[in-house]
Amino acid sequence: MPWFNQFCSHVINRPADPVARKRMRQQASVFLISAGVSLMLLTGGAYRWMHQEQERLIALQRSLVTETSATSTGPQDVTVLSIPKIKLEAAILENTTKKSLLLAPGHVEKTAWPGDAGNSVIAGHRDTFFRRLNELQNGDEILVTRGHRRFHYLVSSKTIVSPSDVSVTLPAADARLTLVTCYPTYYIGPAPKRLIVVATLQHIPENAPQGLFAKTSSSLPATP
Repeated sequence: MPWFNQFCSHVINRPADPVARKRMRQQASVFLISAGVSLMLLTGGAYRWMHQEQERLIALQRSLVTETSATSTGPQDVTVLSIPKIKLEAAILENTTKKSLLLAPGHVEKTAWPGDAGNSVIAGHRDTFFRRLNELQNGDEILVTRGHRRFHYLVSSKTIVSPSDVSVTLPAADARLTLVTCYPTYYIGPAPKRLIVVATLQHIPENAPQGLFAKTSSSLPATP
């Protein structure tokens, strides 16, 4: 930013006159306060937009449950991710563009849909939706709702990898959910690692209410 470099150079090479130095300090204070207020307004606006979009998507999901058949489930339905342990409930958007990740966790294109066989990969920002993802441990519950159907996962592993390790997005023979976020979660600046939480789809309980759980193959493995 040339303007910022010029400003810093002007401050460093400030004049010796006390009045001029005082004026420079006042200008610097006004500039820093204005920049801070602008940043707070931009951040607040982004969070407000995110919450409004989440409310809209979750309301849409509930309306689809009311209006559609319990047997219809597909990518056109709104998908909601719930993790009770960390008090997370968020609608998922398809793709991981900067805009979509600002509004919601993003389903990585060309990976399986949650509830289907294969590896379903969902990415989210560490400073919003996935800020508490590092608290999850093996056996913790993750729920995914699509239309009338709810899919029950249990966390089976948690690892830290480099950003270049794309093996976590590869297809899988079982039905799993892979959650991805930057790590360390509370790192200042671009985080150097990726936190990977893998959860395995569970069998449907025999006494589950009809229409609540998706029908899955009996060959799906239980949590290791």
